[in-house]
Amino acid sequence: MKSLVALLLLLTLASNALASRDDPHVLVIGLLGQKALLRIDGEQHMLAVGERIGGVTVLEVTRQDTLLRINKREVRLAMGKDTGAITQRSAGASVEIGMNGYGQFITGGQINGRVVRFLVDTGANTVSLTANDARAIGLDYKRIGERVGIMTAGGNIEGWSVTLGSVQVGPITVRNVIATVRESNDNAPILLGMTFLSRVSMQHEQNRIRLTAR
Repeated sequence: MKSLVALLLLLTLASNALASRDDPHVLVIGLLGQKALLRIDGEQHMLAVGERIGGVTVLEVTRQDTLLRINKREVRLAMGKDTGAITQRSAGASVEIGMNGYGQFITGGQINGRVVRFLVDTGANTVSLTANDARAIGLDYKRIGERVGIMTAGGNIEGWSVTLGSVQVGPITVRNVIATVRESNDNAPILLGMTFLSRVSMQHEQNRIRLTAR
């Protein structure tokens, strides 16, 4: 009798841990501070810790993953993972970025595993970040880089050319990406320029951009 009760208890616990057919499909696209960028049943949402949409509540966000409550179960998902436990980093993986009210395409991402915020800019020759951005992600650009002049709308400024180990947007990771570090105090997001964009496929779909890994 005891063994039967124990078996029933194990089956109950197992069924609670498994996804229900009614559970939404969730893919982690980005992790930014205390917010998680999620694709829930095909729709993109940025949720802060404690916020909920449908049956999905964000309980915790770290640099590596997010803890979610999906209906009655808790699930921890890393960047690029979905509720089917399928990695989305293979060739052909894609991410959609919506246009904001200013006509910009801004998205969360990572540089060398550190969470950042990108502005998609096809007019930028390289991925471009300020010296403050570089210091924030622990990039020792003066040691590893080469001094260069950078042309901006305000004229030439001093900068550094570096190679980033990895740049990630959603499930797409590109390695060994040339970037420039601007000796500038502007507050512009990090520019996701052509040294990244030229290595993925990009399509405009109305007010969205779709990036697809090659």
